[in-house]
Amino acid sequence: MASDSIQILIPESAQDFEYYYDLRWRILREPWQQPRGSEQDELESASWHRMACAEGRIPIGVARLHLNSPEQAQIRYMAVEATHRQQGVGTALVRSLEDQALRSGAQEILLHARDETLGFYTQLGYQILGPSHTLFKSIHHHALSKQLV
Repeated sequence: MASDSIQILIPESAQDFEYYYDLRWRILREPWQQPRGSEQDELESASWHRMACAEGRIPIGVARLHLNSPEQAQIRYMAVEATHRQQGVGTALVRSLEDQALRSGAQEILLHARDETLGFYTQLGYQILGPSHTLFKSIHHHALSKQLV
């Protein structure tokens, strides 16, 4: 489980977002030699962002939620520092975004998960819908969903 000192925060300042996007890039893009900026898309300003922090406002995990429709939300760009995995950080981030989705009126959450994260999401109640896309010609994804209401 995550330590009691882990807080789920909303990035607010330019510095928060600098740390937030840096973690996202380092985990989700840098290992595949993708440029900085590839960790963001056109929906950033229309999304809800969360960061898990152990000390101050330095994130050890990040995740984002946006609406695909009034009824369906989507989690994207979930990343947790390797040294903090399997400690409840990812679960806390997902739960925070599920709460946000419910407050926003969504009835379902969709996400696309890498092969190695399927067990994590199915333990949280997500159902595998089937294969999705392959990122950078090597990272296989699966579509998953969870009914919230």
